[in-house]
Amino acid sequence: AGGTGGHVFPALACAREFQARGYKVHWLGTPRGIENELIPQAGLPLHLINVTGLRGKGRLSLLKAPFMLLKALMQARKVVRQVKPVCVVGFGGYVTGPGGLAARLAGVPLIIHEQNAVAGTANRSLASFA
Repeated sequence: AGGTGGHVFPALACAREFQARGYKVHWLGTPRGIENELIPQAGLPLHLINVTGLRGKGRLSLLKAPFMLLKALMQARKVVRQVKPVCVVGFGGYVTGPGGLAARLAGVPLIIHEQNAVAGTANRSLASFA
């Protein structure tokens, strides 16, 4: 989850509930997201990967996109290998794509949560893997 808080706040509420039920929760985010303040304040481990949106960035950015996404996927796979989660829950946002795909490649169950009336690109793309 990342960005303006539209994905972060629902995810944080769920993370707190998972903790209350005895699960250890780790957070995957981006260096530019609102989660950089909120998640450490909530006492959750925060793992950062470098990924940004692709829309409206120009043609050069679209040419660079496959390399950026591959790098983000490798970063997310490293986190999944280190943390060894029993499940990954994606709430949308830029980080959900590489994080969700890394989970599935590692054989980790993936849950997608969509809090908006219309599913975002990352959630739509991963829905068939969840």
